[in-house]
Amino acid sequence: MQLTPEDKLILSCIKIHPTTTELEQLNSFIPFIPDWEVLTNNLIDRGIGPLLFNKLPQLPNSPLIPSVQRTKLQQTYYKTFSRSTILYEYFRKVIEAFTAGNINVIALKGIYLSEWLYQDIGLRQFSDIDLLVKEEDGDKCVKLLMEMGYKPRISNQVSEFISAKSDFVHYSPMELNNVSVEIHIKLHMNGLKFHLLMDEVWQNAEPVIVNKVAVKTLDTNDLLIHLCIHLHKHFQGGHVQFTCFNDITNLLEKYAENFNWSEFELQCRKYNCVEEVFKYLVLVNKYFNAAVPKYIIEKHETLLDEKEEELFYKYLHGYSFEQANKSAIPVHINNLKQLRKFTDLTKYFIDLMFPPKKFMLDKYKINHQGLYMFYYPYRWWVGAKGLLKLIIKN
Repeated sequence: MQLTPEDKLILSCIKIHPTTTELEQLNSFIPFIPDWEVLTNNLIDRGIGPLLFNKLPQLPNSPLIPSVQRTKLQQTYYKTFSRSTILYEYFRKVIEAFTAGNINVIALKGIYLSEWLYQDIGLRQFSDIDLLVKEEDGDKCVKLLMEMGYKPRISNQVSEFISAKSDFVHYSPMELNNVSVEIHIKLHMNGLKFHLLMDEVWQNAEPVIVNKVAVKTLDTNDLLIHLCIHLHKHFQGGHVQFTCFNDITNLLEKYAENFNWSEFELQCRKYNCVEEVFKYLVLVNKYFNAAVPKYIIEKHETLLDEKEEELFYKYLHGYSFEQANKSAIPVHINNLKQLRKFTDLTKYFIDLMFPPKKFMLDKYKINHQGLYMFYYPYRWWVGAKGLLKLIIKN
């Protein structure tokens, strides 16, 4: 794979605190960009626009960037800052309500990292507020949010039975005034090869202050593992947010001098996620110059194969699956694996093959209600194609 000057510039924008050498490299790419309009749009789409804007005063070649594009980067920074300010205010009110209800909360991803890691809420884009609570507090949190005026995002469930038997990581997003709060009760689906032990995650959690309210955060090892697992989910699922790479790279930079790699590897082995974590650490070291020791790279470099590097290259150029083409088959297979009663398996399979009328009308946009039954064969055909693709992929 041959990286273009545009690719190299995108990759060089990631770090919050680049070295002098890294800034010189970034500066050297600027004269070789043939179309700044296209590149600026790509930077903004990947959530990197504010990071480049923040570095412009340190780049002697920045006047070569057309003024229209510099202004667009500046506007993106201020839009990010403005949106983050709103999200942080809603976050504060939610945490105050949860604290009054004696609910422990771990702040996840953007709402924590934007303030703590990036130290400038205009640099890290995030669209919603992700909170982790203990499973027994999940329903209570949803109830409290509804009392505050939040409403669940409407989702078209196949059937009530399938909904009740479905594994989930977070509740349906709760929304108020275009602000979304996701209440997580765990960090990944059940039935996967790896398993982040939630009791241990909570035991390791550390107290922090975010926007002047007290919450908890994942400890450093669990935070890095979670970020890699989250990236793995999207990388394998067909859509990557570059904020995942930003977060991992900058977290590694922050702890470059005193990170305990032996302890981290032991934690990964305990969670059975060595492959899923170290593969992406090798990747961010290779393409983002992330601070991973050479002996760690040499030990795990075979985890990153050529096929996945090619997929990364495609993501770098804007590749993603369309949402409409995503299949729910892996989710249903995972749910079926966890059912133990034959009657539950039978009921789940029947509902999956013959969903209720309302679901069929909504799912397939059927105008004439009496025709919904004729769409069952189409549903089976689409399902069979999706299953075949899944088999071929694996």
